[in-house]
Amino acid sequence: MFIATADVVTSEQEEGHTLVSMADTVAPRVQYQNRSVTDVWFAVIYGLSYIAFLACGFTIVFNSRSKYEFDENGDKQIGAHFMEDYQTCCGETAGTNSNWDICSTFGYNDSNRRLSAGGSKFTGDEGIFDAFLDAPEIIVGLVGLTMAIAIAWVVALRFFAKPIVILVELCKIAIFIVMGIYQSDNGTKVICFLVAAGFVAYDVWARNKLMFAAKMITHSTIAMKENPVILFGGIFIKLLFAANAALFVYFFAESFEVAEIIKKTFETDGYDGCYFESPKYLTGVDVYLSLSYLWTILLFDKMRLSIVASIVGSWHFHPEDRPSIVVAIKNIGPSFGTLSVSALISSIAEYINKMLLSEGCSSWISPTICITFPLHLLMCLFGACLSTVVKMLTKFSVILHVFTGQAFVGSAKSVFKILSRHFKGGFVTEVTSRSVLAFGSYGFSIAIAMISWKWIDDRFDCGTLAKTDDDEGLGQAFWILQLLIVFFNVWYPVLGIYVIILINKYVQDYGKDVLQEGGDSINYLWIPPLAAAFVGCISMLIFTFLSGIFLDTIDTLFLCFAIDKDNNVDLADSEFESLVKEMPNYTEAEVVSVDESLSKKEDVA
Repeated sequence: MFIATADVVTSEQEEGHTLVSMADTVAPRVQYQNRSVTDVWFAVIYGLSYIAFLACGFTIVFNSRSKYEFDENGDKQIGAHFMEDYQTCCGETAGTNSNWDICSTFGYNDSNRRLSAGGSKFTGDEGIFDAFLDAPEIIVGLVGLTMAIAIAWVVALRFFAKPIVILVELCKIAIFIVMGIYQSDNGTKVICFLVAAGFVAYDVWARNKLMFAAKMITHSTIAMKENPVILFGGIFIKLLFAANAALFVYFFAESFEVAEIIKKTFETDGYDGCYFESPKYLTGVDVYLSLSYLWTILLFDKMRLSIVASIVGSWHFHPEDRPSIVVAIKNIGPSFGTLSVSALISSIAEYINKMLLSEGCSSWISPTICITFPLHLLMCLFGACLSTVVKMLTKFSVILHVFTGQAFVGSAKSVFKILSRHFKGGFVTEVTSRSVLAFGSYGFSIAIAMISWKWIDDRFDCGTLAKTDDDEGLGQAFWILQLLIVFFNVWYPVLGIYVIILINKYVQDYGKDVLQEGGDSINYLWIPPLAAAFVGCISMLIFTFLSGIFLDTIDTLFLCFAIDKDNNVDLADSEFESLVKEMPNYTEAEVVSVDESLSKKEDVA
């Protein structure tokens, strides 16, 4: 096994040469046979954490009971499990009960029965997960549609990379033009058309970068065409990803059904009321489920990368000796600890970025924004940079681990030195290709979110998606705010899921307080867009995961290129080398072995 270093300093470095000893470089080979287990303790820690995830989730499921049911007329009523407690509590508070508790909502006292929220099918105290439970076909159907479109998109990119890149740019423009055409309000029409015009201007300005991205993606498809099993490996991990996402959504939705009916007395007005209340321990459980989910989805990213690196690296270095897809998947086992620790480090960086970005967003509603905004802006930039750098380094560390079988720390040290010899600062990222794939994923996810919004609108008679000239003032501002919430959260899907969960909790609790004070519910206004944003985030995660196959292939080829340069492999006829040299952070360095350098000195002497 070889370990790369670049610590040898001689006078030849002043002449543009980088000296690398034969014992200090990584051999151009993938050690995929007889792999040793690495970073065992991190594999154990992750295993225990996932067992805890399942234990918490299924404990929630076993303790959940449907709070509401629908009768033969389609009207919502108290669930059978809670009916006895409902009747007992409402009987105890008869004559003194509030007009806004569940006794009034569901007609225990028919004269006080509360009407539906805003003429919708909501009764006033629901949240987005109640909507998913009442209409599970929405989220199940749209996630299934997302999976089908994502797989079709990846297959299309494999065969038609350049046309697809151009088509994605045209679709972004077309989406906003269509949105503008179907808007009744002239002001909103102008906004949509201006955004479309902005995309046109950007595409004209960045046309060379877009074509470079098309070339880079096209080159990655060469590796995929030569190794079609990569796609099957990606789909296999994608199915695991989708199953875990389904569990997370299921557990989280069911947590809202873990409740009991309690009697509350309001000292201000002397009224008693009966309400559903969740146990306090659920808050901590929900936080743990969210953090565990973050670790797991990033672990699936590393597992997919491991499969791609094993097959593409072998194809590049020794095409006559390549592992099968079964061997590539099997090798995830010995590498599981290393993949777990790299995913954990990425999770911590992502969590820090999420916290800093949340703090930055909250500054917009603070009266001290003029003073604190620069600081919050720096915090957001720091979080984004930290997340990007950590993800890049952990990704290349995993690729080198797949090549050599080293543990995580050794791979991280070696890969940074290797990349530093050929790229400024050891930082390698091809922004344009990532942007094209990210915008493609974003466009599809926004479309899925809008379909979800329309579906929920129609299913619950909310009527919030249509924008008309009758909407003025605060109505217009609220409608624009809803769109911004959808667009922002879908672009940052991991952060978006947490933000949506928090917004749902606080707005739902606020709505319940309003009802208890005799106000009118407006949950029919915010449930459709918030639920749409949640579905859009799930879709974005699915699209970016599958499109990540191309980015994994490109990054693997980057490291293969650097290792070839270290070993003085002739790359004169390599198309990929010409693409790499177009990157602004590429460093032209002639690598000379120490033995070769000493031989030349002896000849001169």
